[in-house]
Amino acid sequence: MKNSIFLLLAAAIFFTGCPSSQAAAKREQKLDSDGCISAVHLWSITFKHEMASFMGVSQERMPALFCHRLGEGIRSGRISYSDLNRLQLDQPTEIWMVIKGKSKAPPQAPTPRNSKFRNCNGIDGTFQVPASQKCPLSGYAHY
Repeated sequence: MKNSIFLLLAAAIFFTGCPSSQAAAKREQKLDSDGCISAVHLWSITFKHEMASFMGVSQERMPALFCHRLGEGIRSGRISYSDLNRLQLDQPTEIWMVIKGKSKAPPQAPTPRNSKFRNCNGIDGTFQVPASQKCPLSGYAHY
């Protein structure tokens, strides 16, 4: 599965260029998506079924939607040559999120620290005590 997607991505990135006009861009986009859809139709029925299941769409919609998401990912910059390298090396890449149609996850902000309290680990989980006190050795919030 990974090799088929790698080849299709490599071809899509190779043929995606910076057109000189909007009309040329639409023409190129149509040509690129037609070639992509033709390539997807050549995949084995098992692979197409797995990809449609992964994307959460029907097998009939999968080729066009796959190519649309792939093209948008390349045009928006979410997919690049470095993603192809990561895919070959079995490293994490955002390609799978793009193919699945998921938006980029916002970075998680760390929980704010309150200097008036300290976090302690106990039998029932994490709890806080005033900073002036040490965590109880018993593991209970109330000792």
